[in-house]
Amino acid sequence: MANNLIESDIDFVNDITKLGGGSLKKCFQCATCSVVCNLSSDDKPFPRKEMIWAQWGLKDKLISDPDVWRCYQCGDCSVNCPRGAKPAEVMGAIRNYSFKNYAFPKFMGTALSSPKYLPLLFAVPLILFLLVLAHVGNLISVPAGEIVFAKFIPHLYVDPIFIAVSAVVAGAMAMSITKFWKNMDTNNPHGNHYGEKSILQSGILAAEEILTHNKFKKCDANNLRYSGHLAIFYGFMALFAVTTIVFFGLYVFGLELPLKLTNPVKILANIGAVALITGCTIAVYNRLNKKDTAGESYYYDWLFLGILFFIGITGLLTELVRLSGNAPVAYWTYFVHLVFVFFLIAYLPYSKFAHLMYRFVAIVYAKYAGMREPAEDAVSEKTEVKSVA
Repeated sequence: MANNLIESDIDFVNDITKLGGGSLKKCFQCATCSVVCNLSSDDKPFPRKEMIWAQWGLKDKLISDPDVWRCYQCGDCSVNCPRGAKPAEVMGAIRNYSFKNYAFPKFMGTALSSPKYLPLLFAVPLILFLLVLAHVGNLISVPAGEIVFAKFIPHLYVDPIFIAVSAVVAGAMAMSITKFWKNMDTNNPHGNHYGEKSILQSGILAAEEILTHNKFKKCDANNLRYSGHLAIFYGFMALFAVTTIVFFGLYVFGLELPLKLTNPVKILANIGAVALITGCTIAVYNRLNKKDTAGESYYYDWLFLGILFFIGITGLLTELVRLSGNAPVAYWTYFVHLVFVFFLIAYLPYSKFAHLMYRFVAIVYAKYAGMREPAEDAVSEKTEVKSVA
């Protein structure tokens, strides 16, 4: 006879509680959360089943569940929960746990999940760039003449560092994502219906969903959160595009830096920085004023938000101080900016920044495996239910 005994992982339940799912035990399975969610399908809807699995400590099911990542944590479910169980927070806690679980190497997942390791994590880029400055002779004094950041920390050192770090990060991320995909394929609660869409078609549709935020728009509880998220996303994408253009411009087309303020690439960079700062400011306002219906903010949330915010601020300050002609302040502001950029890139697979990749892969898998999505008429009915409530 088969053994159908469910084995509960109590340590997992405790971890979810610490990572933001403290209200988990309040849930009494009324299914209101799934009924009001505009993103949940009628076929095995979330987040009700995730709340059951989390209460039971079914770790393997949750860390391989694509629906955990199809949720945008808008907070519609938490606002309408009659028990105050805050399913949005629980879903967020499961995602935070996943960063640790899939981390490669494992100790990095632990390091990024606790504030006690933060000084050590910052010490790595800080010491690295100080050693570069000492090597080129700019640790005590800054270069004379026109302010050109390549004279302070030459591209000969900066670019190889970031290329090497990016390569290592890409490898670590690939290891984590591969394991995640295999687990989804093994434990998919919806059943597999392969053949409806190819991997390529699924990838294109997933990219469209993320780029347009068309699913996020269907969330009703907090439109301000949607606006902030959109500004952060496109601000970051603009800065990523600028970095890519400048890199190839330097090494392929002989681009000369610094760029003039009227240069289209410089304009895009400034727009991206302003959008990033604006989005982060909206997110901070939401959290500090308790207007974020996604629930309380925890270390993972604040760390990611803080890094993005200071990348935007130090990037703009670097340009403004350079234009003012204050060489020492300009060069050391640039130094601080590099430290934050290194932090974001080097620790990508282990921080909340990785949620972009996990969400993309989960959406690709959901479409490839034929997992159902809510029909438009069902979305309208759910909206009516929330209006009546």
